[in-house]
Amino acid sequence: MPVKPVFLVVEDDEDDRDLLQLAYQEGEYNCELIFAEDGHQAIELLQKLSIQPSIVLLDINMPRMGGLALLQKLKSSSDWRKMPVVMLSTTDHNETISQAYSMGANSYIVKPSNFHDLHQVWDSVYHFWTRTVRLPSQAG
Repeated sequence: MPVKPVFLVVEDDEDDRDLLQLAYQEGEYNCELIFAEDGHQAIELLQKLSIQPSIVLLDINMPRMGGLALLQKLKSSSDWRKMPVVMLSTTDHNETISQAYSMGANSYIVKPSNFHDLHQVWDSVYHFWTRTVRLPSQAG
């Protein structure tokens, strides 16, 4: 039996975490959703997990270790560099978006400002990364 994909959401805003959790609970998603509140907590979590997340949804503006610093750590690690990272941030500056892609982000999504649109983004991200693409951990 295949293992459920794990989505790691790194997000410091409690309201945004709650809204993503609600969007997840409202659908029939065959995955596990786990949360970290910043880059430091994400690293600690990644070191403890028995299964590597299938994808990381990563906010940019966070205390202690922000999203771009975590992205750099993930993409420079032999253990984590193949994990797809989707930047999910309110930051809509072209320089930041370009920087995220040049650092190895797999995609960049500007975080919607309402729940309905966030739910659609979550649904699209889930279906793309679980049904459309083939991830290295799924290769036979």
